[in-house]
Amino acid sequence: LRTAAWNYKYPFQDQLLIYAQRPDATACATIELWNQKLGRWVNKGAKGIALIDDSGSQLILRHVFDLSDTNSRYDRPVLLWTMQPQYEEAVVETLENTFGELEEKQDMAAAIFSAVRNAVEDNFPDYLSDLMNCRENSFLEELDELNVEVSFREALKSSISYMVLVRCGYNADELLNSEDFLNVYSFNTLDTVSRLGAAVSDISEMLLRDIEATVKELQREEKNINRTFAKTLEKEQNEKRIHRNERKD
Repeated sequence: LRTAAWNYKYPFQDQLLIYAQRPDATACATIELWNQKLGRWVNKGAKGIALIDDSGSQLILRHVFDLSDTNSRYDRPVLLWTMQPQYEEAVVETLENTFGELEEKQDMAAAIFSAVRNAVEDNFPDYLSDLMNCRENSFLEELDELNVEVSFREALKSSISYMVLVRCGYNADELLNSEDFLNVYSFNTLDTVSRLGAAVSDISEMLLRDIEATVKELQREEKNINRTFAKTLEKEQNEKRIHRNERKD
C-alpha cells in the first residue's frame, strides 16, 4: 500500500510489479515520457521496472524507470505535489464537492477517513457482484452475502485510507493498526485478492487525483503571487535607485 500510494495512477497489477522490483519507487514513467515531456534522461546502467502489457493479442514487457534513475542536463527538478497545511481547507472543500458532505473534518486526517467512507459507499457495489462469483476456495466462501459485503467494505476503507494518508504525508501507521486490516485475510486466493486490489487501486486513484489537482492549482497560484511580488519589489528597487541617481546628479 505504501508503494501503491506513490504510484496511484497505475493499475493494481502494475503496482504489484513495481512493489516486487522497486518498493521504494516514488514516480515511474517510460523512458520516452522522461525524455520528451519531462526533459530528463535515464542514468546509464539503470535497471528498468518490467511491467506486463496485455493490451494486445500477446503479452509483452514494457519498462518504466523511477525518478531516482533519472537526471536532468539542465538541472531541472521534478516537483512532486505535497500536501501543506495551507492547502487543507481547499482540499476538504474539493473532497466534499466530489464525494459528498464529510461526517468529520476537524483535521485533515479525519476528513480523509470521511471522504474514503463516502467514496467506498458510492463505488463498492460496482465490484461486489464480480467478487461474489469468485469466492470459491477462499475464506469468503464460508460467509453469507451480507458478511462478504461487510468484509469487502471494511477492507476497502482501511486500505484506501492508508494509501491516501501515506501520499498526503501523514503517518498512516499511527492512525491505522493491524486490527484495521483483519478483513484483508479473508481475501486469500488469487481471484479474491485481485478483486480487492483492483477496487482499492481504482477508488484511491479517484481521491488522490482530486487532491493532486487542487494542490497543484494552489501551488501555481503561490508561484504566480511570488513572481508578481518579486517583480514589484524589483521595480520599486529600480525606482529608488533612479531617484537616488537623479538627486546625486
